[in-house]
Amino acid sequence: MDHIDFEKIIRGKNINFLIGAGASTPLYPTLSLPPEIVGNDKCSLEEIITHPLLSDDRRTLLYLYYFLKWIKVMADEEYGSEETAKKAVKSNYMNFVSTISRFLQTEGNERPKRINIFTTNYDLLFEWTFDKYLQDNSLIYFNDGARGVFSRYIDSKNYNLNISHSGFYDRYTREIPTINLFKMHGSLSWTQVNNKIKVELPKESLKDINRVTNDIGFTIANIESLLKTIYNSNIEIFIDNLNLLTLELPESLLTLNPILLEQFYMKYNALAIINPNKHKFHDTVLEQHYYQMIRAFSYELEKKQAVLIVFGFSFADEHIKSIFERSLSNPELQVFIISYSKSSQLDMKEKFKNYKNITYLPENIESEKGDYLYLLKLIGFTGENIND
Repeated sequence: MDHIDFEKIIRGKNINFLIGAGASTPLYPTLSLPPEIVGNDKCSLEEIITHPLLSDDRRTLLYLYYFLKWIKVMADEEYGSEETAKKAVKSNYMNFVSTISRFLQTEGNERPKRINIFTTNYDLLFEWTFDKYLQDNSLIYFNDGARGVFSRYIDSKNYNLNISHSGFYDRYTREIPTINLFKMHGSLSWTQVNNKIKVELPKESLKDINRVTNDIGFTIANIESLLKTIYNSNIEIFIDNLNLLTLELPESLLTLNPILLEQFYMKYNALAIINPNKHKFHDTVLEQHYYQMIRAFSYELEKKQAVLIVFGFSFADEHIKSIFERSLSNPELQVFIISYSKSSQLDMKEKFKNYKNITYLPENIESEKGDYLYLLKLIGFTGENIND
């Protein structure tokens, strides 16, 4: 399927994207423990953190590791390292935004000029990309669900807006294309203040946490060194070893202070993100937001002539998977799942083998990867858009 055929299918429809962690790699690592710890085994951080036999202080140690290895790097306002492979991720996001913006600009007036992006990523790549894109492209509206001037707060009621532009003399009115961003698992730029979710720059939201982690003194390498010494492919044994682990580094006599570790966890919990934990929630504010986003996802997929394009998403979130499967009963919903590899495509086909309104792409997965370039070409990227 080329972009001409694809555009014929989606033009004039209610278009939604579901974007997962695959869109941000290799800028940010996956949640699998690295080979330096597990060798050729596959072991996810979520699987360990969720284990019911894991002690609370060891779970907090893993949250410290998670913060240092995944969260802290996402706060880099310059998108992280400028290595070629990582820099390409920035270009991919910019080309994606510019391509769907151009698509909306040429959309007819029969339907709202709106595209919805649902994502479980709490990195800020979409926000940084839109901020840069809007500097030179004013007649498009980016809606992250926040309202305010100096203090901005998230509210689900801030979506479903139609923005219009008129001339100086009000002789015409035209709808401004809108791109809605639904961050289903929260965001690095969100903190909880007075039972509300506030949006602020990461350097503010992470300031207190960084101060505590600096006092703790443990690094990613320190923690990975400890985990490597006690790793076992049998998860039950690994958990036992982790619970019994002495949190001291013999080469430097650095010991993890339990009081500082507790302080870290208190600061960490102020972030409005859903942890890599199957139990997910630690307070009602985040839980309410999550289910509001789930409802919005469901409503959009149940509309007439709805389209969902899935990219870089594994459907590991059981709630999202359940809502998605329920929405597949909508006979007008068309779903396109883009897979990076043959094995991931086969996995998706097995998960959703009973549904007929899903198209799996690339069609020739043996010879073509469903990477970001494939997605860009599919939605009409010509190489002429902004490329950073």
